[in-house]
Amino acid sequence: MKLANQQLRDVSEGLIQKVDMSILPVNSVCMAVNLVFDDILGRAVLRKDRTQLGAQITDNKNCLGLYQHITTAGVKVPLAVFNAVGDATAVLSKYTTNAWSNAKTGLTKDLKMRFETLLDTTVAVNGADAISSADGASWVTTGGNLDVGNMPKGTMVREWQDKIFTAGVSGDLDRVYFSSTPTGGAVSWTAGNGYIDVEPEEGTGGITGLNKVPGYLLIFKERSLKRWDGSSTYPESLITIGAPSQEAIVQTKQSCYYFNKRGIYETTGGYPRKISRRIQEIIDAIPASYYSSVSGWGDGERVYFSIGDITWRDLNLNNVVIMYSIDSQIWSVLTFPTEIKRWSNFVDANGDEIIMAGDNDGNVWQVFNTEAATDIDWLIQYQVQEFGSRGRTKSIAKIVTFTEHVRNGKLSIRINENGSFEPYGKNPAISREVQEIMGNINGRYFEARIQGKGRRAEIIGVDFPEIDVNLNYGN
Repeated sequence: MKLANQQLRDVSEGLIQKVDMSILPVNSVCMAVNLVFDDILGRAVLRKDRTQLGAQITDNKNCLGLYQHITTAGVKVPLAVFNAVGDATAVLSKYTTNAWSNAKTGLTKDLKMRFETLLDTTVAVNGADAISSADGASWVTTGGNLDVGNMPKGTMVREWQDKIFTAGVSGDLDRVYFSSTPTGGAVSWTAGNGYIDVEPEEGTGGITGLNKVPGYLLIFKERSLKRWDGSSTYPESLITIGAPSQEAIVQTKQSCYYFNKRGIYETTGGYPRKISRRIQEIIDAIPASYYSSVSGWGDGERVYFSIGDITWRDLNLNNVVIMYSIDSQIWSVLTFPTEIKRWSNFVDANGDEIIMAGDNDGNVWQVFNTEAATDIDWLIQYQVQEFGSRGRTKSIAKIVTFTEHVRNGKLSIRINENGSFEPYGKNPAISREVQEIMGNINGRYFEARIQGKGRRAEIIGVDFPEIDVNLNYGN
């Protein structure tokens, strides 16, 4: 029996893993790398590239902190923290007149630095140093609008309801300190201030992060999530699933997204929901040693988490970022030449909002802001296709691929989920928008994988126009 043409055209559901074929959405894929599904709905499109912001700051150093100081008067100063050459100290650099230069030297080495802005003043903390600046260029250790000299030396900081909150103070890992509300254009840490003790007896670890949603300050521990409404932290945890670090927590729109070893969760102040079930194989592939290094960001449309190097089945992927499209609720997997360690917002001179990222090699990048300037490796792997009956043997003599801007693609097939993907036919290359590839394979069910390298690519779909089916269930 010959089947009518079978098509794989719609991939609008993006990645979906660990679901049986009997209930799997047909418009999903098993895996894709560096292809996104929310630019042109139904197609897989190569991700945008990155451009460097200024020159390399310090060779072969991890970004310890990243932020942009912005005032109501329009002052915009990107800030980045890296260890200095020799690693004896860390340096806070500012980006002005299209170049990076030192703004504050002699900071404690190797410590993550977090930032927050209130009263047009940015404060930076790392647990050992507390500094603030009203212009992003000159930094003080005492006084200023945020009374930084009297501020407890925490490792995390957040503004909420016109107060500065800090936690992670040595010896008080279950305590959140807060400043007064502003008086005369300044806050105080000696009058009108206070603190909250967050159930130190509950055995869920110390405070790891602070964030906010409308109505609540969220207080993360290693194994729980609390919320503070200005008067109470409530007797019970919101959920006994916390976050490993401040960087693993993302606030965008009116939601808070956070990473836990079980997955990615979203909350608006109520019970969090897990949103990463579709990519559970990717979550499970994150090494436990990397949990505390996961870092994320959100731009109002997408949420990103940098998850390091992973191995997924036969693929070794380096410097991986998982991306969640908020409106379409679909996931993509991206890779980069260097590892993204920190994220921040960047408003350029034209007022355009761009994502800024600091890497593990002393660089700061503007990401997803341009078409690729160098070739990007990409891959798409479709779901297992049974073509009507899992038990019957089929013969496939022709496969047709539909693409745009692909000149060096390759089609591979795996049969019956056994062995490796093998090139289909004598000439599996894809160099035209409509490519007929002749071959001869037999099996009960099949997986198709298309991969390539380039600066532009759109994967439209695959046709199987010639499938012969053995009506018996034998070989």
